[in-house]
Amino acid sequence: MTYCLGIKLKEGLVGISDTRISAGTNVTTRKKVSVHEDGQSSLFIMTSGLRSVRDKAITYFQELVSDGIPYNKLFEAVNAFGEQIKRVAREDEAELAASGYKFNLNAIVGGQLKEDKEHKLFYYTARGTG
Repeated sequence: MTYCLGIKLKEGLVGISDTRISAGTNVTTRKKVSVHEDGQSSLFIMTSGLRSVRDKAITYFQELVSDGIPYNKLFEAVNAFGEQIKRVAREDEAELAASGYKFNLNAIVGGQLKEDKEHKLFYYTARGTG
């Protein structure tokens, strides 16, 4: 089980996540927080759920922001990340279901972009149809 916690304070945001990954009797550690920054803006994405879904969605999102964060408000970035999760679902959900896995991803996205008046936190969840 993965734990992520986002807390909004007057001074900003706190985001913490565990690093333990269990698969049967195998236990490893991996970073579950993805940070994206440019000169004026920053955001983080913390995730739990199926690791392959997370990795692919984060990779697609990184492609969108590779030259700087093109969004002015955090909700725009959250919507863009959600679109990447939907893209992964279209590409992989049927194959995952055929292999006995359920498509799922939970994310806490926090940060402050250029036109946000304050720091914000969003929760995003995606569940497969199977």
